[in-house]
Amino acid sequence: MPTVLLRILCRGGCAGLLLLMLAGCGSLSSLAPAPEPKRVPQDTILVADTDTTALDPEVARLYALESELLAATDSTRRAHLLNQAMAELATLLRTRPEALERSAVRSVYGGLTAEYRRFHGYPSDPDSTLLARGQIFSVRARLFASLEEVDNPLLDVEPVRPEATVEDAKIPMTSNRLVRQSTTALAEEPGQHVNHWRRRVQVYGPMIEHILAEVGVPQELKYLAMIESGLNPDARSWAGAVGMWQFMPGTGRRYGLTVNAWVDERRDPEKATRAAARHLRDLHDEFGDWHLALAGFNCGAGCVRSALRRADAETPSYWDAHEYLPRETQGYVPMFIAAARVMENPEAFNLAPPAPASPLAYDYVPVHGSRLSLRTVARLADTTRSAIASLNPELRRSRVPPSKERYHLRIPLGSYPRFAWNYAALPEEKKQPATTYAVRRGDTLSEIAVRFGTSTATLKRLNGISGAIIRPGDRLVVPVQEYAGALSAADQQQPMRVQYDMSPPVRTLDPIETAGAAPDTASAPSTASSAASGPETAGSAPRTYRVRRGDTLGEIAQRFGVSIRQIQTWNDLSGTRIRPGQRLQIRD
Repeated sequence: MPTVLLRILCRGGCAGLLLLMLAGCGSLSSLAPAPEPKRVPQDTILVADTDTTALDPEVARLYALESELLAATDSTRRAHLLNQAMAELATLLRTRPEALERSAVRSVYGGLTAEYRRFHGYPSDPDSTLLARGQIFSVRARLFASLEEVDNPLLDVEPVRPEATVEDAKIPMTSNRLVRQSTTALAEEPGQHVNHWRRRVQVYGPMIEHILAEVGVPQELKYLAMIESGLNPDARSWAGAVGMWQFMPGTGRRYGLTVNAWVDERRDPEKATRAAARHLRDLHDEFGDWHLALAGFNCGAGCVRSALRRADAETPSYWDAHEYLPRETQGYVPMFIAAARVMENPEAFNLAPPAPASPLAYDYVPVHGSRLSLRTVARLADTTRSAIASLNPELRRSRVPPSKERYHLRIPLGSYPRFAWNYAALPEEKKQPATTYAVRRGDTLSEIAVRFGTSTATLKRLNGISGAIIRPGDRLVVPVQEYAGALSAADQQQPMRVQYDMSPPVRTLDPIETAGAAPDTASAPSTASSAASGPETAGSAPRTYRVRRGDTLGEIAQRFGVSIRQIQTWNDLSGTRIRPGQRLQIRD
């Protein structure tokens, strides 16, 4: 009998039938001796397959885990079940990627990833900046799976497009059957991956290139972030790797990234890129070969050392050790080479131009704030909460973390003057370092511990408390830490303007002179006029900006914190029409 996918609304006695079907326990005649199943909440939607013999044990177990997950009410139990289910799902897709072709697997995959997003509070729009966390990994599974069927994978062959070269590449762009198949896989369905990457590389590419040059590693490494995360700072793998460069917590901390209850700097695009560049440099220093360094970035240096010991060569290369590496790592370097070829030569692969996007740019302000909410920060900068959140993806609690020194926030480009006025008007108690906490009526030690991302035992130890009694008005010492800024070689106490498509990309801004209070909202100077007339920058010489496709004068004015009229005056423009390639003078 053909397999039919049914969505069944469980009510009362139907739960027993569904659980039996999910576990693949037999036909309808086996209902009589069935044990009493766990109760499933009314109106819970489960997915089952009427032909239970066609449901593999691994898939049946995923359905059982999903139903138990939906029935669980305790958050700790839900987290445990979710982690277990996602780990088993990842194993299934890694060992049998073709399983996604089956409707039953796609259904349980969709259900579990939806629960994952809901549990962690992630959005589901796959084309937003906050991409669904698991999408890139299912794409990777399919891409790497396509390499499994390649005969004589290391045999040298002509590239798919011989003209598609990577000029001045420091990393060898080997051409063999694996690379050829990887290139074909990427080029065949660009809407699944390459088109997204090309749009995001416009945003993050200039920043990555600047940091790679700063650390002294090859520029081609920017394409590694594409196969790691799809250039998504918010990506999270089922194994717990996070961010654009997919750092595990231990490796991230080893390279200076803070991971705590308030902040996860693996999601900070600049800090994570700098950590990744240093990590890759260290791996290259150890192995003396960029392909081996890439393999080490994927599976770990120990894994590569083990493979090299087994390789039958005096000085083994990545390709000599290839068969002894994990399956994913065998496809990792070929996919990197393919991504570099495709991204460097879009015309050769008939890729349509991506929708224009502006490079990463922002004003960078150090603030003291006792857990200021992002909503408050957005109000101070006259922008939206989502804009602040997307510029500061490392913040886990939608608040400025408690810290001893000032915390650096990214705010929209040109919004610093208004932010400075409004921040100055905040009550002083909202701008104090959060090193102590005044107990309020109804507070408990456990609630305060959760609020500051610490433990009750730590609060007791720091404050000499033996019991659990606290009183309103008591001041408790709370543990906080210092956070370094994302920019190197910069005055960390000064506001800065960051524009990675400009040279130099970082400029110090002069503090805005406030009279201790902000003007009324209605009479406050606009972002553009404040930036143009106030003592904003220390620069003087005019700069040149080359107009890009899709640019408007209004957007350019906002980017540089000036007015449209000023740009028109500086460039003898009578209207607002500009053309791609046109060069505009911008004065400070």
